Amino acid sequence: MDRIGPALIVLAILIVIYAAMALGWRARKRRQAAFTAQSETPKDAGNLLLEVPMLYVATTPANKPLERLTIKGLAFRGRGTFIVWQHGVTLSVNGEPDVFVPVADIRSIGTSTYTIDRVVESGGLVRLDWTSALDGDDEARLNAATAGANRAERNAAIARAISTAHDTAEAAAAVAAATEEFDHAHPRPRAGDRGAAQTGHRSSTATIVAHSTADVESYVRILDQADSTRVLEAVDGIVAAFTRTTQPNTPPPATPTQEGTLA
Repeated sequence: MDRIGPALIVLAILIVIYAAMALGWRARKRRQAAFTAQSETPKDAGNLLLEVPMLYVATTPANKPLERLTIKGLAFRGRGTFIVWQHGVTLSVNGEPDVFVPVADIRSIGTSTYTIDRVVESGGLVRLDWTSALDGDDEARLNAATAGANRAERNAAIARAISTAHDTAEAAAAVAAATEEFDHAHPRPRAGDRGAAQTGHRSSTATIVAHSTADVESYVRILDQADSTRVLEAVDGIVAAFTRTTQPNTPPPATPTQEGTLA
């Protein structure tokens, strides 16, 4: 009997921890619900160029390698196949829906050393840099486009989005309403007025923010070094061919490596 009490306490703690993890994951999925991905490889994907086994690790926002995204088909790590077609790439994780990235959405392919839950030797991860379409209302798209961002980065994303969609005066007013400097420069409303002020603030910003895409990065571990080189060359090749067709005067991009250091 003396052991039952401590055992029940440990069990209760474990239940609370798992419940918190489950609620956190659900909240993350809700915040990132606007991310979309093409779930089937189209019939016009072109010739099959390369198919190699991989260990899929994670997909993150661009330049945020420690912030996991929950895009359908790419939320969980697992073994699978990296497939290069003439007109795109398929990431096929075992037990998950395939994700097809059209070549028009591929920004580049490079190498990295770390991402969320994974640190390897220098350049040991292949990183596919691509652009995901966003769906849903303005607030959902904004939440997705600024996933993992701090306040300053979120404000900068708002500024970039609205400055290209509206005139200078309207853009400047919206940016001011979204910045921390605005909060400090204006007195806080009285308790009775706070709800109305916050509602007006959200609606005035949300109505003019129109994120339609977000840059993301998918990290995979190609199990054979020779295959890793072939993947880099194959994806570089289809991106270069697409660029020559659509932008004939643009030089081909260099293979990028991960910037920054591991925190």
